[in-house]
Amino acid sequence: MSFFATYVWLTVSKNQHRKPAALHTVYALSVIGILLLIITQFTGLFYYFDDHNLYHRGNFYLLSQAIAVLGIALCLFMLISYRKNLDRIIFLSMMSFFVLPVLATIYQALAYGFSLQCLAIVISTQIMFIMDTVEMNMRFYSQQAAYEKARYESEHDGMTGLLNKEAGYKRMRKYFDRMDSHDEAMLMFVDIDDFKTINDTYGHTVGDFWIREVASQLRHIYWQDDIICRYGGDEFMALIRNTASEQVLETTLGMFFQQLARASEQHGQDVHCSVGVCRIAAIRISGNRDISRNTDGGNGEDTRGGVDFGQCVKQADLALYETKRSNKGTFTVYNYDRS
Repeated sequence: MSFFATYVWLTVSKNQHRKPAALHTVYALSVIGILLLIITQFTGLFYYFDDHNLYHRGNFYLLSQAIAVLGIALCLFMLISYRKNLDRIIFLSMMSFFVLPVLATIYQALAYGFSLQCLAIVISTQIMFIMDTVEMNMRFYSQQAAYEKARYESEHDGMTGLLNKEAGYKRMRKYFDRMDSHDEAMLMFVDIDDFKTINDTYGHTVGDFWIREVASQLRHIYWQDDIICRYGGDEFMALIRNTASEQVLETTLGMFFQQLARASEQHGQDVHCSVGVCRIAAIRISGNRDISRNTDGGNGEDTRGGVDFGQCVKQADLALYETKRSNKGTFTVYNYDRS
């Protein structure tokens, strides 16, 4: 009874240091019950065994039950008093500790037979253990889901669902840091042409629609392994990994321009994008053999990345500027020099 009362208090107290009078009363009842039980061994106060080793109740047997019921009632009072500090599932599991032992005590006081109190307490304890375990698992998965949601929201743009600039930059830089002479990629800027005019002509709601539409089209034409982020405003940035093929670039951007033109025609609005690309090709010579200029482990193969992420971003930006200056709605490619 004292241990359960302590468990109830630790569960409902929420780090309150001052213990209630009910808890001290339960401790006092427990001490009294233990002392009376010791006295019973010599006086037969609660029970005794006759010469045939048969159990009999003593004259004050009901006093032992009254002490137990009073202690449980005080625990129940504490539990109800601090109900607002408990989750519903924990509250219900604790209530089982009161219901079953009290019913068993009432039955045992009225019917002389099996001892049901200990069995009821064990069953109630198991119920609490199971319910506590379930509640802990639910809380764990809830916290994990909240953490994953917070992490997703911190890394993604709320309007488009793409990575935001910070998260996109971080992943792109990580890829560049791991590049060696075998690796190749294409870094591109995508910008909606005359976006201010779109907002001024059709309104910001339409402008937001085209930002989401361009993001959707970019997601559709590139692989999941590629990194696409919203750079800011009406501008997007994409890292197409493991390829520097101009044919692949022409095909994918051709699809992008066609889909955007189709959507633009459906909505009766002239919307198109300009693209600037920095192309990073693998370093190769005749026979498809890597240049041996900086070796690792003495095998004669170049293992140095030799790609400056900042410089690559700058070149893609310059390529975009060239496209917007000379021929909007198309793309321009600058080749990155890895020598």
